[in-house]
Amino acid sequence: MITNIDYYKNNIKPLYYIIIKMNTEDINDKESINLCYESIKELFSLYKQNPYIKSRINYHITHLLPTTLYNEYKIKQQRNLRLDYLTNEQQQFIQFFLSEHKYYYLQNSSFFYFYDNITYSIVKEDIILHKLLTSISKDRKLMDWKYRTKINIIKQIKNRNLFNCIPETETIQNVLNLLYPLLFKDKKQVKYFLTIIGDNILKKNNDNIFLIKPKTNKLLSELNAITYIKTGLSNITHNFVTKFNQKYNYNNCRLIKINNNVQINNWKNILSTHGIDIICVAAHYSKRFESSENYIQNIINDENIYNYTLFLTNNNQEDIFNNFCNHSIQEYNNIDNQPKSNFSINWKNMHYIWKLYISKFSLPSTILLNTLKSLLKDKYQYDENIDTFYNITSPYLPCVSNFLLFWDKTIIVSNINNNNPLNDFEQEIEIDEICYLFKKWTQEYNFNTLSNGNIYENDVIKILKHFFSSIEIVENKYIIGVYSNMWNKNDDINNSLNQLKEFYFNKSNLNNNFEHIHFDDAYNFYYKYKNNNNFIISKRYFEKYLYLNLSQYIIHDNFIDFCWYSY
Repeated sequence: MITNIDYYKNNIKPLYYIIIKMNTEDINDKESINLCYESIKELFSLYKQNPYIKSRINYHITHLLPTTLYNEYKIKQQRNLRLDYLTNEQQQFIQFFLSEHKYYYLQNSSFFYFYDNITYSIVKEDIILHKLLTSISKDRKLMDWKYRTKINIIKQIKNRNLFNCIPETETIQNVLNLLYPLLFKDKKQVKYFLTIIGDNILKKNNDNIFLIKPKTNKLLSELNAITYIKTGLSNITHNFVTKFNQKYNYNNCRLIKINNNVQINNWKNILSTHGIDIICVAAHYSKRFESSENYIQNIINDENIYNYTLFLTNNNQEDIFNNFCNHSIQEYNNIDNQPKSNFSINWKNMHYIWKLYISKFSLPSTILLNTLKSLLKDKYQYDENIDTFYNITSPYLPCVSNFLLFWDKTIIVSNINNNNPLNDFEQEIEIDEICYLFKKWTQEYNFNTLSNGNIYENDVIKILKHFFSSIEIVENKYIIGVYSNMWNKNDDINNSLNQLKEFYFNKSNLNNNFEHIHFDDAYNFYYKYKNNNNFIISKRYFEKYLYLNLSQYIIHDNFIDFCWYSY
């Protein structure tokens, strides 16, 4: 007769050895065996009067239970093997998928991002899921785990912060080339600027204040706007200011020289296309260089940029004042063979010279005007009654004085209350026309100027804004409500129109054909009419004059009706 022990040994060896091992090594399993034993005793006790049931208990325990347990053991073993296999396949799939498809995430915006090793872009979660599920279906091995794998990958992507992605060299160079030379004159300045932005993105503690020109504030506002739209981060340029505050600690002030002639629409287009690239490279530089302060102090290795950036750190108010005087003011004792009485600068001119100085060196106005005036009064002879400093002059004064004289002698401000026929409509002179008129004027009157009468448009704008603040300048190009006695634009146009009218009248009689005159044709006729004269009216002004003075003959927006010349 085969005993139960023999049966376990001979037929279900794995289960037998497991039981033996449990009996010898695991006390908890011993307790479990005892519980099973007690349960069997209870069953026998319960059916002690029923031989059939007792025989069935014995049969189930000795014949069915070992086989059932062995089968369950094998099934469990197979499940474990399959679990290990699928787990391994899933890990490999996730590794390869995330390596091939560089997806990232930001909690601030709840946006997913994709990086193709050249540029960053926002991507919808649905697109990621479609790509993911398509890849799983193509691979086939994880079909049973498709949902589980999807959940796992999305979770891992959400743990991949966008700013932990290291941009490729091509991306970095693209960003540098976008900002140089558009915004900065040197790529090192670009890197410094980006590192500052990166510090702000990563919320690194920084007490420094970065001073910029007021006109560049619009550029930073656009950068702030696109950053908020694309990443949910707000005010990443909070420590950039356009005006120096006397409460600022000079040691914490850094100067940033950004080009202020950038067309805002061009900048918007760049940010729209490459805004995320700029933001990610900025975060990368902040990590790479540790901080903007470490970059400027220890890495940049450019004396000019270093000295400019740390100008306020290395110069106090007294230093700045002395630099201004040494550069912009000449004392009488330093000028030979000139009468002493010829040298004086009134306060309004001195203020303008100060503005030229800080503009030339791209410096903020760190000295209050009252303080500047007090320092000048302590240094130079001053007459309170006429608000003038004596025994000094400036290399800037001759050109300014000549221009002010030119303006006084040749430029007339329109007055609608007088009877001047030139006031029929609002006249204007362009800045470049003023420059040309000034040159002609200085040459005609033989003014002895080092520049030979040449003056830059930016200097004209500065002079006008300082000395003639009531003058209206539009788009830094058009001076509204003024005209020059050197050049009567309206007479030029009228003379041209009279000849144009005669030309078309004769032409229509010859051909017996009346035609409308397009504005372009009228202006081209004027241009040829004036081809021997360097004073050429702009097309903008020419058309503006036509709209007002020939309004009853204008048809289809930009045609002169033939009735104008047919009578």
